[in-house]
Amino acid sequence: MLQLLTIHETVERAKETGLPVSEYTLRRLLRTEAIPHRQVGGKYLIFWPNVERYLTCSDGTSDPAPEDIPSASGIRRIEV
Repeated sequence: MLQLLTIHETVERAKETGLPVSEYTLRRLLRTEAIPHRQVGGKYLIFWPNVERYLTCSDGTSDPAPEDIPSASGIRRIEV
């Protein structure tokens, strides 16, 4: 089985393995560099074991706190 996948292929494999992730969510994870990847031309190439490790938290870490993730929209959280 291939280990280096495009975004669409990654979403399909995730569904097949019971780790569903939407294309929107995967793109956000790539944009925030939560999942390592390479960009070649206009395509993102993703190493499947990195996706699997992230989605199952098998590296022993949980998701970063929301304030640690840079906002893609430029809107920041204001504490009241």
